[in-house]
Amino acid sequence: MSIFGFKKKQEYSAKEILKQLDKCAGEFTFPMLDNGYVYPIHSKLSAYRDEKRWAIIIEVIGFNYRSGGHNGISNCLHIFGNCIKTEPGTDNANFLYITDDSTDDLTFDEEYLESLNPRAKTMMLREKEIDINHNRDFYLKKGIKLEDDDKIFVWEFMRGLEPEYNMEFEATEEEIKQRIPYDLPKIMELNEWHHPDCADSELPSKNETFKQIAKVLETGRTEFYKPTNKPNNHWKNWPDGGTL
Repeated sequence: MSIFGFKKKQEYSAKEILKQLDKCAGEFTFPMLDNGYVYPIHSKLSAYRDEKRWAIIIEVIGFNYRSGGHNGISNCLHIFGNCIKTEPGTDNANFLYITDDSTDDLTFDEEYLESLNPRAKTMMLREKEIDINHNRDFYLKKGIKLEDDDKIFVWEFMRGLEPEYNMEFEATEEEIKQRIPYDLPKIMELNEWHHPDCADSELPSKNETFKQIAKVLETGRTEFYKPTNKPNNHWKNWPDGGTL
């Protein structure tokens, strides 16, 4: 409210937000959860705003088999907004590599870097040593269908760490604040949402989730987020991811 009693004009609109998201979708820098080169593992969405600034960060943790091993496991941050420190979308600086070998053995097979080393007992996740589970029943009980009778592939192993290690998968507050203004308040955080099928040409502006999020950012009112569609961002809903 100004000193004259008139409402201060909003610095941005839902329409402008959706226009940026659509542009990134057209340039393939908006998250495509069935990316043929990346097996999806986990995802998270955070939205930030004040009267002048807005930002959306979508984290997509996955395994890119073209890189293999620890170099293939990353959290790719897709960053959008009118105050961000990079171009909207994603770039090489927004990949967070979160795993490494422990001192006991190599985590993955040396030849292809695509399956667990049967001798490996531990792995480093965010500089924290965690146990490696080779029990096939463990994965089956989590609804993870193992593709090979004699191997546990990297993406199967990583999916087996959900949900217990989701916080270690996700970006830290410091990693986020390196990419958006430090004082920009968070207004929403989602671990489940209905994501557009970008491979089928669905644009964010036509997707209920992002239309509602854009309205929340424009108004500062979280009650505008009232999804009616079931969440679909879980990896099980994107079976074509990583299958090229």
